[in-house]
Amino acid sequence: MEKHRYGLTIFSCQQAVEKILKAYIVEYKRKVPPKTHRIEDLIEIAGLNLTEIQNPQVIELSKAYIRVRYPDLNKQYFKSKELTEPLYNMAEGVYLWVKSKFKKP
Repeated sequence: MEKHRYGLTIFSCQQAVEKILKAYIVEYKRKVPPKTHRIEDLIEIAGLNLTEIQNPQVIELSKAYIRVRYPDLNKQYFKSKELTEPLYNMAEGVYLWVKSKFKKP
């Protein structure tokens, strides 16, 4: 974010949320997670309930995965901090929420 690489920032956020959800599925559902980048599908498979954190629109994070891969869409959706920051904050909140679901040893 500090280097104004907004598309890369959101791509990294999406990947972090995706990977922690897949880890949760492996750990608590005892199955191999599907090969998908759709955060909403992974949350459903994990059996987690987004109402606990006011139902963020995680579908937007899923859409970001595709949008950053195409230069015209990347420039359209992630051209400024003002456009990117809400998605960044949402991704951080979802990541920390999923992280809190892991049981402490």
